[in-house]
Amino acid sequence: MKTAIAITLACGLSLLGAAAAADEFTDTLEGALEAYRAGDVSAAQQDLEYAGKLLTAMKSESLGKFLPPAPAGWTREEAADGGEAAGMMGMFGGGTVASATYRRGEETMELSLIANSPMITGMAGMLSGIAAMGGGKPMRIQRTEFALNEQDLQGVVGGKVMVSVGGDAAIEDKTALVESMDLGALADF
Repeated sequence: MKTAIAITLACGLSLLGAAAAADEFTDTLEGALEAYRAGDVSAAQQDLEYAGKLLTAMKSESLGKFLPPAPAGWTREEAADGGEAAGMMGMFGGGTVASATYRRGEETMELSLIANSPMITGMAGMLSGIAAMGGGKPMRIQRTEFALNEQDLQGVVGGKVMVSVGGDAAIEDKTALVESMDLGALADF
């Protein structure tokens, strides 16, 4: 166990490179290393787990940059906790999540992005089949296949990032929202 913690610490610290300024992440890693050197494996593990959560938050923030601005006449609210997508994340085996809600009067669109999930890879091929079984239809946006089932639009970009738009807005608005995204750049996430 101590060897695994030491290896994890060494890898984490090597990622830091020549970072001049300390931040919460580097402070936490240094705390883990200090605890490890003092023989407190439990504290070292707790610090490493917390550092992992900090990295997940940084990754979510990075993914959130792909959420488009509000279309004309709409407002955008970012979910503080990942919103509905955070709940979906557990269902998809974990991963990185970012989401926002778009409002125009009483209409809403909820856009969720889920990446780095082991389940997403297998979802791409299943979406059109699920849509067909539920009376939905497949559609393409920027050369990416999406499934429209009832009022939900879902697709997997680059085989690794699930894009899901729900809410009570018209499908034309949801489609326009996805069309405004840079799906090519999202595929490289």
